[in-house]
Amino acid sequence: MATKEEVNASVGLVLAIIGAVCGTVATSLAAEPGPIRLLGLCLGAAIPPFVTAVGRWRPVRAGLAVLITVVAAVVTYSGAFGVGVATDHKIVPAPPGVPGPTAPWPPTTPPTTETSVHEDRELETTPEKLTCQPVCTGGITIKSVGKSPVPIKSVELTGPAKAKFTRTDDCVGKTLAPDATCSFQVTFEPGGASGPQTAQVIIRDDHGLEKTVELSGGGDLLDLSVSPTGLRCVVQPAGTVDGRDALQVFFHVSLTGDPADLPGLVPVKVTAGPGKTVTLHTAVGKTGSTVAALPLAATDYGQTRTVIVTVDPAREIAELSEANNALTTHVKLPAKPGHSTAVPC
Repeated sequence: MATKEEVNASVGLVLAIIGAVCGTVATSLAAEPGPIRLLGLCLGAAIPPFVTAVGRWRPVRAGLAVLITVVAAVVTYSGAFGVGVATDHKIVPAPPGVPGPTAPWPPTTPPTTETSVHEDRELETTPEKLTCQPVCTGGITIKSVGKSPVPIKSVELTGPAKAKFTRTDDCVGKTLAPDATCSFQVTFEPGGASGPQTAQVIIRDDHGLEKTVELSGGGDLLDLSVSPTGLRCVVQPAGTVDGRDALQVFFHVSLTGDPADLPGLVPVKVTAGPGKTVTLHTAVGKTGSTVAALPLAATDYGQTRTVIVTVDPAREIAELSEANNALTTHVKLPAKPGHSTAVPC
């Protein structure tokens, strides 16, 4: 049977444990700053000696310490649960049968990344693939279809046949607001190359956003030329629409290839010096001639004029060779005739 001293020692050990636990719990629950935390720290330090000190009312003092600790725990739990309900974040578990918030605590904010920036910026191109056979019809249109403006930093040609394609700078440096568009032109010059030619146009903004348009050209290309056969010149008094004298130049445009591949009428420019230029469009066939009426002044008579006939002057049509697209001739004008007169050319 235990002696009285052993019983007292056991009681003292139990009370010491209770005091230490209550002091630690009270201290840890006092997480608020300022006076509340100071009070919690004081209680945590005072509870162990208050419980374990020898003297009267030790069981009562132990019960009081436990009560203080329980009250502190309840107040802390209630406050945390109330804050969780107010912010819709789960700080502590809800009491049984009581619905509570489910969002995790502490709340997290996803970092801003390049991906989230790209989600607000988006480009769309029309067409997505451009075929130049024989011309690059319509060019390329860029449209901003995101929520934020897109600054166009660069429009770059790349790919195995990039040297055969050129593009204009109409969109570089512009910022496209949502739903805004910008267009630029692409041209194709095979330079004697045969077979399919492919490249890409890559459109970039200043945050790494990219949009690619596939380019293709080549195949069985056409070839246009101005034939010297059938070339003739006529001085025609009052031969222009406005009644001025004219040098009429008759010429024929030849085609190697399928006329069905042409975009329609072919552009031609005829010039005989400053102020004497005519631009027209002509059909292309195996026979037939086209006439251009160049205006003449009184000072032109008795002079020699250099006449240049150029087919597809802007090189809009992809051809095997551009070298035969122009024909140059020299015309010796006579004295002013009184009627239509043929002259060598």
